[in-house]
Amino acid sequence: MRRPLPARGVRAILVLVALLAFGIATAAYAQTDVTTSRISGTVKSTDGEALPGATVEARNQGTGLVQTAVTRNDGFYQVINLPSGLYTVTATLSGFRTAVHPDVRLDIGTVPTVDFRLQLSTVQETVTVTSSTPAVEVTNTAASTTIQTEQLKSLPINGRNFQDLVLLTPETRRDPENRGTVLVSGQRGINTNTTVDGLDYDNGFFGGTFGSAEGRAPLSISQESVKEFTVIRNGASVEFGPSGGGVINVITKSGTNDLHGSGFYYWQPHSTVAKLSNGREAPDQKKKQYGGSVGGPILRDHLFFFGSYDQQKQDVGIPVNSVLLDPSIAATYPTLASDPTYTQTQDGRVLFGRLDYQVTSSHRLMGRVNYAQYEGDHGTSSSQNQTSNHNGIEGLQSHAYVGSWSSQWSSSLLNDLNGQYVVEQTPRIPAGVDQPEIRYGSFNLGSTSFLPIFSTAERSSVGDTATFLFRNHVVKGGAEYNKTSISQIFKGNWRGVYVFAGNQLANFLAGKWTQFFQFGGLGGRTADQAGTAAFAQKELAFFVQDQWFVTPKLTVTAGVRYERLDNPDVPILNSRHVNADGSFALDGKIPDQNNKWSPRAGFTYAPDPRTAIRLSAGRFWARTPGILFAQLITSNGLTGTQYTINAGGTTANPTAPTDPLSPGWGPDFDPNIVAPIPFESIPTPSRLGVFTTATNYKDPVTNRITLGIDREVFRNTVVGLEGTYAEAKNLERLNDPNLVYDGSVSPVNGQPRYSTTRPDPFYGRISTYTTDARSKYEAISLNFQHRFSRDLQFLVAATWSEDKDNDSNERNFAGAQAEDLHNLDGSYSWSNRDQRWKFAANANWNTPWYGIGLSGTYRYTSGSPFTAVTGGDENRDGFFNDRPTVNGVHFARNQFRQPKFSQFDFRLAKTFNVGPVGLTALAECFNCTNNKNSFVTNFTWGTGQTPSSTFGIANGVYTLPRTLQFAGRVDF
Repeated sequence: MRRPLPARGVRAILVLVALLAFGIATAAYAQTDVTTSRISGTVKSTDGEALPGATVEARNQGTGLVQTAVTRNDGFYQVINLPSGLYTVTATLSGFRTAVHPDVRLDIGTVPTVDFRLQLSTVQETVTVTSSTPAVEVTNTAASTTIQTEQLKSLPINGRNFQDLVLLTPETRRDPENRGTVLVSGQRGINTNTTVDGLDYDNGFFGGTFGSAEGRAPLSISQESVKEFTVIRNGASVEFGPSGGGVINVITKSGTNDLHGSGFYYWQPHSTVAKLSNGREAPDQKKKQYGGSVGGPILRDHLFFFGSYDQQKQDVGIPVNSVLLDPSIAATYPTLASDPTYTQTQDGRVLFGRLDYQVTSSHRLMGRVNYAQYEGDHGTSSSQNQTSNHNGIEGLQSHAYVGSWSSQWSSSLLNDLNGQYVVEQTPRIPAGVDQPEIRYGSFNLGSTSFLPIFSTAERSSVGDTATFLFRNHVVKGGAEYNKTSISQIFKGNWRGVYVFAGNQLANFLAGKWTQFFQFGGLGGRTADQAGTAAFAQKELAFFVQDQWFVTPKLTVTAGVRYERLDNPDVPILNSRHVNADGSFALDGKIPDQNNKWSPRAGFTYAPDPRTAIRLSAGRFWARTPGILFAQLITSNGLTGTQYTINAGGTTANPTAPTDPLSPGWGPDFDPNIVAPIPFESIPTPSRLGVFTTATNYKDPVTNRITLGIDREVFRNTVVGLEGTYAEAKNLERLNDPNLVYDGSVSPVNGQPRYSTTRPDPFYGRISTYTTDARSKYEAISLNFQHRFSRDLQFLVAATWSEDKDNDSNERNFAGAQAEDLHNLDGSYSWSNRDQRWKFAANANWNTPWYGIGLSGTYRYTSGSPFTAVTGGDENRDGFFNDRPTVNGVHFARNQFRQPKFSQFDFRLAKTFNVGPVGLTALAECFNCTNNKNSFVTNFTWGTGQTPSSTFGIANGVYTLPRTLQFAGRVDF
């Protein structure tokens, strides 16, 4: 346990001053186009005179695609609509020698500068240009990092999930709620946008991406099918949205004129797993992954195919916290007894197929399909603070179909049309017998309260972008439409939930619970009927942007994006229309979001061809996941409700509840009775728990500014420094307006208390979605990158950041994070996302010795914050997140820190070439140095001036000790 360092008070102006002082910045490949690339430059004579009318041709070495451009009067040219790949670029002009750049590499969204100097000649000759293109892009304003094909193939990844490589880029981390999202540049994970082949691949209902099952599924897109991806952390163009500013842009593989393929088998035996950090033998765990890919021509230079298959079978043993293995628990409640470990399976498979048809050099068609399946026994949670039966059996089936048509109607007019349909089913059922959920301090027993869940999500998308080249301008305009439909049965808490506050083992064993709540149907409805919701969200966006090449050294980009979100047109509780009995009329509406304007602008200045200074600023709107709105339909006090009963007394000494509907308490407590409150027999229930939304509900928006300078210090090697300042507002949180202070303070922590009498007696808790939370993010990142050349690639990135907010939930509908719901500023502190220091590195070297390859990754992060709590509901708002007061000082939210985290992974590869076939033997280790990476599991300080004996102790066991993996690959 340790307290945080004092706040440094760094503000945006200091970040900018620091940047100017250092004078170097981001080693990044910035983004201009979403799925393709461009080549630009000038053609001049050897004496520096511009050569108008020269023809520049770019030929894709893999597919034979040829695109051409003609230089203007100033010698400037642009070749557009180029898929990523390796190109031969040629410049020709009558009376001059033809010049050739033989190997120009285009990565996703890049715009390399390829200049020519033509020599006079009386005969037709060709000169091969041997100088490399600059590693610094001097015409783009975005700050981003591209993970190339070589890194995807060669770096050790424990699980072959390409998204793990995102964490090696600056200003990124996993979301603290473990929902499988990636945080980019200080924003909530659900506000990160992921595009695949130019189309939004986010699940608009759950948040996160399709195929991920909120982070539970091991595979959503096969690593074997990903060609490359770019993480745009700042300055994304108006083509991208909705997003809080961070974008992960993925391009999949396609076939070429050569038949290529692969096969692989990865094996992680249990015998190679080291002991856990607590000295115990690791529970039985093993993993196998296998699959392959093949791609090539159907009709040379025109029609190509590519397909891949990836499957994983994994068992992970997870130890149960020793607190839950106390013999007195099993003796008192035999059905709650737990095994010392439980086995979580992570079995998944992904099938991918793609066809590309180059009708002509000006028209290309693409179609692809992606199928993902996942099965996970005990897959709901990998927490060690739950018994072996408190879990679920997870499932997923996802089908995604995509089509695109890229057309170039003239040398200056390009159009991209894309369409997508995704359908995803996620059945989730409990793993154990039916029991109420028991919450004892930080621990969970019994059945998982929110299971089962059955949901089906559908997404239909279409987008069109037109690009027009006019003199020294590149003008873009486009539109997008997304429709997300959902059908779900969610009856969370229907079995009932018992809360035993604090770590009062004696009260738990005596059955003296502090709070009980249960969801049920009303009006004769079953819980299943009450929990059924079906609706749709519709999104429409338009954008326009101009990239102006003011001079060869100065480029200015400016654009605006307009978005609107049509929320479900279903009646909800209207807090402004109160009936005579105090109930709300069911004539409210979820506010639509019709005025989301996002202006964005930036410039780059290149004092020389190997240096670029970048500045970007803009506004970024994100979406609200539809899962929040489902509660407005199912928990409205008419269809269904949650009924809450509180015991009397104090946290330490509760007394029996007086509610006549109360289930057994004390000696009558029985953890085996499911759904003890018979909702169908309650004619007119009172004090209903309901959900509604604020009438001024808004989608989240982020304003951000970034300044950076790139410098190529050696050939293909860039050093950089970048600073970012971002403020987000309209962040969602839960509030309860049906609370009023009673004028007293808690004797435990001295904070104001709420009256037990509700202002509106018809209702109990009125859970209201509001959007008054805010955040602030500041970061400086230093990067050192060598792009792949001479068989070597590396990226080293260090990031310092501060992230503050007053609510960090990703998409919470089950509780509140603010200690005092009516004093949100009292919770303004370090966010759950705050990660003060991050250091990440990766390298890949194909040595000149005997086909041996070496690669590795390293990550270090400082500890995430956590909040100390008393374990009780001291202010009587119904939530057990109250903080202690020690020596007259009330603890701040997230005042304490988890231990640091670090991990080094390494791969040794040996390739044997047999003709055109490469056979590779691989040996990998994960967490090679066997770092403990322990973490705090008990956040309960208690009600006294000194903490409980287990508070803040890092006894959580990292379930990835040093582990070896062996593999074989064949590539042809």
